[in-house]
Amino acid sequence: MPAGEFPAVTDRVTQDGIDAYAEISGDFNPLHVDPEAAAASEFGGIIAHGPIALHAFFRAATTWLGSDALPPGSEVKVTYRAPTRPGDDVTCEVREQRAGDAGATEVDAECVNQDETVVVSIKAVLAQT
Repeated sequence: MPAGEFPAVTDRVTQDGIDAYAEISGDFNPLHVDPEAAAASEFGGIIAHGPIALHAFFRAATTWLGSDALPPGSEVKVTYRAPTRPGDDVTCEVREQRAGDAGATEVDAECVNQDETVVVSIKAVLAQT
């Protein structure tokens, strides 16, 4: 595994990005793509698909690893805490990074928005490359 801490990574959430994700995933839930329907929901407006909020973690991890993907055998457990909206800046913040079994690296991280609201909590085991 690489030495050092994960890099700081921030992603800007945009409606264009949400729409592109809807096209790729086929998830056209009105909460993501229909401003009127989303405004009438419990969320009061458009929210991003969950993986969009998680993207900053994957960019931080793959940058740290110097690869395009996590190593085979890696595990990522995700808990969504709050909605992410167009205009949010989501930053991956590593809370703890430690050596695990068999050369793996264990990571506890959070993705937070510009208001420091935790939108996603992550527990990951990155297998040895």
